[in-house]
Amino acid sequence: MNARYVKDLLTQDEFDVLSKAPSIAGARHPTWFSVFYEKPRRIEFLTNEAVARVSESGHSGWLEQLKPRLLRLDDHEEAAAALAELRAFGAMLEAGFTVEPIPRSNSATPDFTIDAGDGPVVVEVFTKHEDDDQKQLRELAQSGGSDPNIARSSFEAGGLSVKMTATVMQPGGAPDPNKPHDSVQANLISRICAAKGNETQLSEDRPSLLWMDLRSFGLWPEIVEPAQSAPLMMSREGLVAGALWYGLYGWKGAPIFDPSLRKGENVVPMGHDGRFRLSGKKKSKLSGVIVTLPETSIFFENPWATSPIGQRTRHQLVWLPDYDLPRSVCSWSDGDALASAELGRRQIEAMEKHGI
Repeated sequence: MNARYVKDLLTQDEFDVLSKAPSIAGARHPTWFSVFYEKPRRIEFLTNEAVARVSESGHSGWLEQLKPRLLRLDDHEEAAAALAELRAFGAMLEAGFTVEPIPRSNSATPDFTIDAGDGPVVVEVFTKHEDDDQKQLRELAQSGGSDPNIARSSFEAGGLSVKMTATVMQPGGAPDPNKPHDSVQANLISRICAAKGNETQLSEDRPSLLWMDLRSFGLWPEIVEPAQSAPLMMSREGLVAGALWYGLYGWKGAPIFDPSLRKGENVVPMGHDGRFRLSGKKKSKLSGVIVTLPETSIFFENPWATSPIGQRTRHQLVWLPDYDLPRSVCSWSDGDALASAELGRRQIEAMEKHGI
C-alpha cells in the first residue's frame, strides 16, 4: 500500500460512513477533518503528511493496524489518540530518526523507539483531552439541558428569533469551591504534571520521552498558548503562572499566579512537585517531554533524569515539525536544563517576594 493521505487508508464504505459520522457534544469526529475539511488547518496537514511518511518508510502494516482506531465513531477520544500517534510517528521520521513501532501487548507498552545514532530512545504518546465534567457540560449545552453554568437567552430581531447559549469552558477542570487553593491555573498545572503519570511501561535504564499532544484539548485547544511554556507570563489582568513550565519544573508550595481569582487572593500554593522534580518512588523515568500545541512543538528536558538523552538525539529533535527552539529547554551543554529550571524558580520567588 502506497498511501499519501488518510483517505487512501479507507475503503469506499468506510469513506461513506465517516462522511456521515455523527457529532458528539457539538464536535465532529476527529478523523473527518483530515478527509473532508475544505480548509485544512495545520493539524490536518501534519496528519496527512504523516500517512505519506509512514507509508514510505515501509510501515504500511502499522497504518492498517491503526485504522480501526481512526474510525472509532463512538469514541472521539480514541480516534484523536490514534491521530496523535500517527503525527508523532511521522514527525520523528521527518526529523530524521529511525523509528520502530513497539507491538501492542496485554501489558502496558510504549509506542515507538527512535534512534539518531546514539542509541534507542523510547517514546510514549499521550493525548490530553478536556476533563469529563467539561465534556458533559458541552453535551448539556448542545442538547438543551439545564445547568447552573449554562446561560440561555433569546430575542426577536427583524422578524427573526435569535437564541443564544453561553457557558464558561475550563478544559483542565473547573475549580472546586470546597477545595482549598483550587483554581483554573492550578488545575491545568496538575493535569500537565499527571499526564501519563503511570510510568510502569518505561525503563529506568534507558532514555524515554513523552509526546504530549494538546491539539485535542477541548474545542479550543489554543487556550494553552506557547507562552505557557515560560515560568511566568503577563496578561491584561496580571501575572500568570505558565502551566506547562509549572507542570514539569514547579515545586510544592510554589506560588501559582492566577488572575482569574479575586485580587488579594490571586496567588495559591502549588500542592505538589512538578513532574521532573518528583523524588523517591514517584521519581519520573522521563528524559524529557515534547508538548505539541496547535501551531508549535516545545521540548522540555528533565535535568534530573536518571537516563538523559544523548547529544545526537537532542540535536535531531530540533528538526521536528514546528519545533520551537527559543522556548525549548535543553542541556546543550552539561547543566543547561538545570540552570534554566533554577533561573525560572528564582524569577518566580522574586515576583512573590515583591508582591508583583
